[in-house]
Amino acid sequence: MAETGILIEAAIVVIWILLILGVGVWARKRIKSSGDFMVGGRAIPVWMLGMWSAGAAVSAWAFFGLPGAIYASGPFQHWALCLPMMAGFPITVLFLGRWMRIAAKKYNLMTMPDFLGEVYGGKLIRIFAAIGIVIACVFYATAQFKAIGILLSTILGVDYVTGAALGIAISVVYIILGGFIAGAIINALNVSMMIIASLIAVGIGYSWTGGYTNMLATIAQSTGGANWLNQDLAAAGAAWYLWISWALFLSSFGLAGQPAIVQKLYGIKKPSTLWLWGLMGGIVFGITCPAYCYLGEVTKYLTVTGQAPNIIAVYKSADYVIAWLTVYKLGAEAPVVGGLLIAGVIAAAWSTIDGFVMMGGAAIARDIINKCFRPNWTDKQLLRNLRIAMLFVGILMVIETMFPAELITWLAAIGWAQFAATLAPALLLATTWKGITKWGGTAGVFVGLVVSAGLTFLYRIPWGTVKFLKTFYLDAGAWGFVLGFITIIVVSLVTKKERGPLYYDIHKVAAPQAATAQPTAQ
Repeated sequence: MAETGILIEAAIVVIWILLILGVGVWARKRIKSSGDFMVGGRAIPVWMLGMWSAGAAVSAWAFFGLPGAIYASGPFQHWALCLPMMAGFPITVLFLGRWMRIAAKKYNLMTMPDFLGEVYGGKLIRIFAAIGIVIACVFYATAQFKAIGILLSTILGVDYVTGAALGIAISVVYIILGGFIAGAIINALNVSMMIIASLIAVGIGYSWTGGYTNMLATIAQSTGGANWLNQDLAAAGAAWYLWISWALFLSSFGLAGQPAIVQKLYGIKKPSTLWLWGLMGGIVFGITCPAYCYLGEVTKYLTVTGQAPNIIAVYKSADYVIAWLTVYKLGAEAPVVGGLLIAGVIAAAWSTIDGFVMMGGAAIARDIINKCFRPNWTDKQLLRNLRIAMLFVGILMVIETMFPAELITWLAAIGWAQFAATLAPALLLATTWKGITKWGGTAGVFVGLVVSAGLTFLYRIPWGTVKFLKTFYLDAGAWGFVLGFITIIVVSLVTKKERGPLYYDIHKVAAPQAATAQPTAQ
């Protein structure tokens, strides 16, 4: 029975993969220019992009890593991360949405470094922003690799590296073929699957545990259960530092610095519907993230009541919580439901990986090479080189699957924090403070990049997350965010008032003659 169930789950996953690839092939015929490829001709319905953005925010960290982290360390992470990130969508629309979309056509904006370059002016801010994006992608993408590798290896009976490489290769193929259009359609399907899976997850969790109150009471009575439910004890004394870092800086306002989410604003068909993007993102994230967190708590209940093994003891990693639950528990009892849940988890990873492939390729081919060193490329050359760069990034991602590391949740957290520290302060101040200058923005992006990456590589990775938080009080990314923000203000106050052309549009300030000539050459 169990083997039959696993075969049914595998069949559902294979059908889903074929559907995804088919959409990529179909969308390729509709790609006529770099604008079609990167932002879908700015003609994608807002509901579709709202779903894609929410899926990119959830990704594998919430659908896979966060349940494992909750199983291992306690449910406090459920609310410390999910609620602030729900608020991040309307915050992003409020501060950035209008100008990112309205100015997109006039200045041919396609990436986050584009926006920063046109507001602040100069090449350095583009280069620093692009480097920060590449570094963040390395960590964040690894979290997706682990999720796909663990699930596909478990259900298809292949080794971890093969499973991860297969999942990434599928994403690379459809995004290179169909670009933004394929990504929008495929991720509308992916997120629909994620929502279905989330609602099913809540239902089956309730049926297994007898309700949330009974589940927590049962866990509390088990050995170590009281400590697991105490947020400060569960986090080894670092819970409040995590709350401050993430709820105050990185999850809410930091969402504005996430290219995989925010760049979707460029593709919205009607600027007047921006509010719906923020509303949809918050709602979809609010359904999917808590639901899958709940499964981490449910699996903990199953373990303490003897219905599940000790996942950490058996698999040497809490990351196997969802793999065990879907493949072995549901594979035996409800394989169709298990197949939908697995498809939902893989969809969550794909909804982020495709964005990373596009971001990484664009950072190399467009933001650095084209914008800073080869401005005379034709649109045809740019489109070709974007695809080549994205293929290169995809190959690097496949190679990286051979070096799995730390828990999925914390790998994703490092990537998210790097994006937030590098980009969010400059983006938020660009539309809210008239005092910004070219060198203030450039210095702020550089400081956010260096502080977040430096503290991560020098201390957080070798020390571990908890020891880092207890020593430095804030996450590495939170320090980068705060110091980057302060740097922009301080440097702007003491440097010449040079800005890019978009600054004068946003703040309705009369531009010097040199700044009014033309937007940056495209």
